[in-house]
Formats: sequence, structure tokens, C-alpha cells
Amino acid sequence: MRLLFALILLTATLSAAAQQFGGNPSSMKWQQINTDTVRVIFPQGMNAQGERVANIVTYLNRYTRKSIGPLERKVNIVLQNQTMMSNGYVALGPFRSEFYLAPSPTSYDLGSLNWEEQLSLHEYRHVLQNMNFRQGASKVVSWLGGQMGQAAATNIAVPNWFWEGDAVTMETALSEQGRGRLPAFFDGFRALALENKDYRYMKIRNGSYKDFTPNHYPLGYLMSVYGRDHYGSTIWKDVTTDAVRYRGVFYPMSHGMKKRMGMNVTSFYETMRGHYDSIWTSYAQRPEITPARQLLPTQKTPSNYKYIYPAGNNEYIVSIDAWNKVPGFYLLKADGSKELLTRPGIEYDDYFSYKNNRIVWAAARFDARWGWKDLSVIRVFDRKTGKTQTVSERGKFYSPDINQDGTVVVAAAITTDMKYSLHLINTTTGKTAKILPNPENYYYTNPRFSATDDAIISAARNSKGEMALISQSVSDGNITVLTPFSFNVLGAPAVAGDTVYFTAGNKDVNNVYALTLADNKTYEVTDRPNSVLYMSPVPGQDSLLFSEFTTKGYKLYQGALSANWKPAPVNILQHNAWLNPDFKEGGNILDIVPHDSLFVKNYRKTTGFFNFHSWIPSFDDPEYSISLLGNNILNTTSTSLGYTYNRNDGTSNFGGSFLYGAWFPWLGTGFDYTLNKSQLYKGQRIYWNQLSWHAGFTIPLNLSSGLYARSLAIASNYYIQKLYADGIRFRVNPQQYTSTALVFSNSRIKGSQNIISHFAQYLMMQYNHSIGTAKGEQFYGRFDLNLPGFSANHGIVLQAAYQQTDTMGNYSFSDRFVYARGYSKPYYSKIYKVGANYHFPLWYPDWGFAQILYFSRIRANAFFDYMNAYDYRFKSNTPYRSTGAELYLDTKIGNTIPFTFGVRYSYLLDKDYVDNAKSRLEFIIPLQQLFAY
Repeated sequence: MRLLFALILLTATLSAAAQQFGGNPSSMKWQQINTDTVRVIFPQGMNAQGERVANIVTYLNRYTRKSIGPLERKVNIVLQNQTMMSNGYVALGPFRSEFYLAPSPTSYDLGSLNWEEQLSLHEYRHVLQNMNFRQGASKVVSWLGGQMGQAAATNIAVPNWFWEGDAVTMETALSEQGRGRLPAFFDGFRALALENKDYRYMKIRNGSYKDFTPNHYPLGYLMSVYGRDHYGSTIWKDVTTDAVRYRGVFYPMSHGMKKRMGMNVTSFYETMRGHYDSIWTSYAQRPEITPARQLLPTQKTPSNYKYIYPAGNNEYIVSIDAWNKVPGFYLLKADGSKELLTRPGIEYDDYFSYKNNRIVWAAARFDARWGWKDLSVIRVFDRKTGKTQTVSERGKFYSPDINQDGTVVVAAAITTDMKYSLHLINTTTGKTAKILPNPENYYYTNPRFSATDDAIISAARNSKGEMALISQSVSDGNITVLTPFSFNVLGAPAVAGDTVYFTAGNKDVNNVYALTLADNKTYEVTDRPNSVLYMSPVPGQDSLLFSEFTTKGYKLYQGALSANWKPAPVNILQHNAWLNPDFKEGGNILDIVPHDSLFVKNYRKTTGFFNFHSWIPSFDDPEYSISLLGNNILNTTSTSLGYTYNRNDGTSNFGGSFLYGAWFPWLGTGFDYTLNKSQLYKGQRIYWNQLSWHAGFTIPLNLSSGLYARSLAIASNYYIQKLYADGIRFRVNPQQYTSTALVFSNSRIKGSQNIISHFAQYLMMQYNHSIGTAKGEQFYGRFDLNLPGFSANHGIVLQAAYQQTDTMGNYSFSDRFVYARGYSKPYYSKIYKVGANYHFPLWYPDWGFAQILYFSRIRANAFFDYMNAYDYRFKSNTPYRSTGAELYLDTKIGNTIPFTFGVRYSYLLDKDYVDNAKSRLEFIIPLQQLFAY
């Protein structure tokens, strides 16, 4: 039972991971459109977006339920316009959805549809899923645990590939594009087929630290489509109904598939793979395939080579993102060796440009207080000086390019009211010198200066989501459409004289095309077995360098440039039938959804101030608790009421807490009433009840920039405790004290294989001090330092901690000190500890059993701890030294929940005065892992 509730808690936490507490400025005004189907909540001035979302989801609710079910429930949808991230989610606890309104800087992965329309199609499908999955056993769990209970039950029953695959299916079936029509969406599975990589279902589901595996989005889409094609459009409604009702207690989804299709989930996956693999391998064997040679040997560690630019002397500038390193810009030399030039750091858009020894990119910046408020700056690295400088003010910039002499940068930009433009930025002053007119509000992607710097060549999306290449004059802003608008995605242009090379998804894969500006004709340049997304013509040579996707990432290839080009109108989609799904769900609905004007009124931030939504039990022996949780829809309030029983001392605790995050700083308060507290006094156990109350504030700051995720939090609380007992006089009653803490974290970003950050610092200081004549105090400090190890995925963590407390016994403050491993807690008035850890991977098993437990990585940590405790009674210092090793297993439970556990062996070099032990073997579960781990 304890494991079940642990799974419920962890699954519910995962489902809510996208939420931000108190993320918007307190000055923001909110409005709403409130109907019987949906309440759309949006910042003031976003009426058009709010109305469009409300109209689309109302239509979806009425006419697209056949394949998911008839159950209904009203939902809140919040539109976020302060962030540069392109995303959206639906969560239970509370039930709501949030749309991040900034479109993706590129179109290859998410497509080019009008972004709030695509989000409506995709995310409202998740809303319908949640509505209709509240059945049977999942409904019973929702009665017992509320919304987060339902989230846990349905996420365990239905795998994440179905949630996302079904949503991608609907965004594709109900529009003229969607990810199901994007060639790059299938590059991963296509690469596996072309290289005969037959990974088992558990590996595809759980991923790998050593091999590329497609994520659950394309997996789910292919599973969804194959099921619909062979068993009808309602098959998944029937299967998921069985699953969420737990008609098969073990493997509920697989049980439902076996019942309805005659195949369990692994057999179905293998059948699906066989079907699509044959299509992809057949396509790759066509005689038209353009020959090319791989430029560099394939490395063991997956690595992506992107956006290659000529740098003279057969050298190139390229972005390399290897799994065991932080992404960086490299000089690729003629002999194949690589030289690191600089690293871009945290970014929303991995696009960069290069010209005349200057690399330019957009680097992420964050508002220190408001988590939803994202910004960026333009950075330039100069190869001649080896220095990097910021050449713009903070804004919402992405995908920059630099002119020939390095004086002007063009960057696409977005505003909070979803207006798009091109900014010409003076690199000397850092100011925007000119904003080019954009009367059609085109969304620009990958703008580039023309060969003469007098025009900007860019991919652009219109309001429907159709794409074209355009040219815009720098002098007068006139726009010339170079290719017809269509739903064929294109971008990443490279300008060579009067020819513009670009990539587009005209066929089953993305390929390189050329546009000759003199006659405005387009040609197919490459025809490859898998997608080509980044290219560069080689000056003075008849060749083209390009990146093509493989199972080891995007690899560099070189092919002839002057081969016979074929005329290729890029507005005519030539995909095979499997890329054009027709599921009889209504077809493209975006042209028929009405544009009704809806009533808009103000939305009070105090709406649903407490909004209790979930009961969460917790079993952490010796404490057993249950809590009622509440959050408002804008996520600026957090409330908890609960009861805890401690089995060891027999106490019962009733308490509550409230945190308000809409202001600066956060404000919090809470109370606890504890029954049957006890203590031995002169050989007799005395009992009392205790009432405590606290109030305080927290200042959370995000200081991240460059290569570092950096945060600072300062908190202070006032506590008062009143003790109640008959015939007992307490030394201090009531007790009053303050607790102040500072936590600083600075962590360099890391590669996906890295166990820890290679350079990081963590500092925590806490001081508790009594108020009144009876003294009581405690100081605690901790500092961790991460350093690189002897190999790319190794890491060192050095630790130091100190704690000092008074010995008068007036107060008993909580003890946060981490003692030397293997030792019992000694008696002391002050204590310090230093430690050293060396983390390293041992094995990437990529193995699991029975769909229950999957092992992705086994890693170890060798450690040494030295601790010294000062005993004021004997005026003595006592050393405690231990050494040993920890073995960690990084796993997933049920193909869903990340779970790390391990064992620790500690050898004690000094005596443990409590039990005289010489060594200890402990089982460890790092549920609350610090930044270093």
C-alpha cells in the first residue's frame, strides 16, 4: 500500500511539472470568456486569441467526441503571453490547461499552423481524454483522492504514448497540417528502420542514455494511426475505457489491447514497426536517392551537427550537441579535427548564424522575479578577439543573422500581444535602429541577409499557418513573396549569390531545394533517405554540405552540387498516403469553426482563492498523513489542510498552511495543533498539547543566464508556540522564535549523459533565534562544490557543513545537518563536516522485465567524510571518519515513473560511540535529490 501511494504522489507531481507558481507580474490585468463549455482566461488585450480558442474548443466539444467518449466537464484554459517558450499542457490538480502563445522559432518539429489554433486542437484533446478517463476504478480513486488521485490512476493505466499520440492524431486529422504530416516528426523511427535497429518496446518506451530512441510523441502517433487504420476509428476509445476501469488489474492498457485487437502492447508495437519500417526502407531504395559521403566518422556518443557555415580554407563553423558535453560552436578543420570556439548557454532557439569571423545567436534571459516572463539578448562571438559580447537590449528576439561588416544584426522578434517583426539592431549601440513593417503580421523564421545586405530573405508563416520564402527590402520594407504560400514547412535558408538554398518537406523527408532569384524558379537539390535540415554550399567547390538524421544524431554529409536539379514547386505536397491521414473526424475544421464574438469581462485574481481539489495520503514511516490541497487557476495561491499521526511517539497533528505568490515577495502563514506530545522528566513521562502558528515571506529570484541556471531564495518566518498541560510548568511558554534562511544555487548546464553538473555551487544558511528572555539559537550552513572528473561523464562533489546550537534546552529546533555517512548522531554543541564524492557511470543496461521495472543506468559514488563534534561538557573534539561507496540504479517503474534507488556501504575509521559499529550497509532512496545529484 505504501508503494501504491508513493506512485500516486510521484505521478501526480510529474503531471503538474509544467506549472509555475506566482509567475506573472502582479500588475497584469486578466479577462475571461465564460461559456457552458470553457472559461478562457487571458491577459488584457488578448481578446482575439481568447475568442478564437473559445470558438475552436466549443466546436471540438460538440463534434469530435466519437473516438474518445461522451463524458463532459467544463475546463479553464489560461493563455500565457509573457513567455518565449512554445508549449501547452493540461493538468489535474486543479483541472485546467495553459497555452504558451509564442510560436516555435522553427517549423520542422511542431509545424507552422496558427499556434493558438494548433494548441486548441492538441490540448483540448487532452481535456477530452481527462473527461472520459474518469470511469470505473479511476473514478473511485478520484472520489478518494480528488483530481490528483484521478491523474495518478489514469496515468498509470494509460501510457504517455497514447495521451500524446492521440492528441497529435487529432491535430493532424482536423487541420491541413499537424505533426502527422511533418517529415521530421518521423526521422527517428525512419533512421532506426534504415539502420536495422530493432529496439524492444521497453527500450523505446523508457529511452536510453547511450542510444537514440524516438520519444512518446511519434511512437504514440504511429501506434494510434495503425490502430485506427486496422481496427476502426473508435478502437482506442474502447481500449482506454477498459484500461481506466482496470478491467485488467495488471497491465490495464495491454489487457485492453489483447481483448480488442488480439495482441498485447509489445506484439502490437512490433507489428506496427514492421508495417512502417517496410515503407521507409522501400523509399530509401529508390534509384533517385542522391549519393553523398559522410564527412566525419560516426562517434560512439550520439551527437548532433547543425547549422554548418563555411569559414574559409576548407574549414567550417558548426554547432555540435553531444550527449556527454554542453552544446557548443566548433571550428571544423580540414583534417577533421574540431576546435571549441564558445558555448551558447541557455537558449530557446538553437539557431545561429556566422559571417566574416562572427558567430551570432539569441541567448535566454529571465526576469528575476516573475517565472513566466522570458526574454533574450543577441550575443556575438568574434573569432579574431576570442571575445563574446551582448549587442542588444533585452527583448524577445530569436534566430538572428549578421551582415558582412558586422555592424547590423537582423533578428525576428515577438511582442506580448503576438505582433511579429524583424528588428535591425546596431551592434555598436545595442539599440534597434529600425523595425521593418509587417502589415500581414507574418511570423518570420530564420531570417538571413541577402548577398548584398540590402534585403532580408526569410521563411514566413501567414495567419493560417501557410509558409513561403519572402524577401524584404531593408531600405523601404517592401515584401516580395518568392514562393507560393502552402502548408509545406520550409526554412533554414542559405544565400549564395543570387541563389537561395533552403530545406522543405515537399516529399516524405525534408530535402534541400534551391530558389534562383533571377527567374524565381525552385529546384530539388537533394533526394535523401532521411531528412536533411541544415546545409551549406561549399565556396569554390561543386559540393554541398548538409546534416542528415541518423540513429547517432544529425551527421554531416557531402554531395555534389551541380547534379541535375529537378524543377520542384514547393507548394505541392507529394507525401505518401500514410502521411496524409483521413480519419473521418470532420477533416479540416479550422476553416469552418465560426468566428463568433463572445462576451468578455474582467477576471478577478481572487476567483477560486482556495479551490481545494485533491486529497493526498502519505505513508512515510513513522508518520502517516492525509492532506487536502488547493490551488487557484492562476496558480498564485497554495493551500493545505491535513492530519498527521506519528507512530513512534503517538502524537496527532492537525495543521494547515497558505502561500500567496502574486506579490513580491511570497507571503505565507500556517498553524499546527499537536496532541499527546510527551517527554521523560525526572523518571516520569509528562504529556501536553501544543498550538503553533507561523507567518513569513519568501523572496524567490531566478538569476540564470549564459551557461548557468542560477537561483537565490531568501525566506524568514516568525513562530509562536503555546503549550497546554495540567499541573506542568514549562521553562518557556509561549515559545517565540524567528527562522531565516538563504539558499543560493549556481549550476552549469550539463549534457544528457552527465550525472552531475561539471561546475556548480550550492550554499544554504539558516539561523533560528528566540524572542524573549529565554535564549535559544541555532546556525546551520552548507556548501557544495561540483567539479569535473577524469572523464566526460564523471564528476566530483566537495561538501562542507557546519552547525552550532545552544545547550540550554529551552528550544528544540529542527536538525538539518547531514552527518558523516555510517555514524549515529553524536552529542555536540557545534559540529562540522567535510566530504568528497566521486560520481561515475558503470553501465547502461537498457534492460527491463515484465513491463514493471526498466534499468537505464547503473552508477556509483566513492566517498570520504570527515566530521568533528565539539562536546562542551568535556571540552573535547571527537573526530568521525568514514569512507565507502554508493551504488545507484536509475530506473523507471511501469515504463512511466523515474525512480532511483541504491545501496551504501560505509566503513567507519573511527569508533561510533552509540553502538561501536565498524561498518554499515544501508538501502537508500534519494527522493529529494539536491541540484548536484
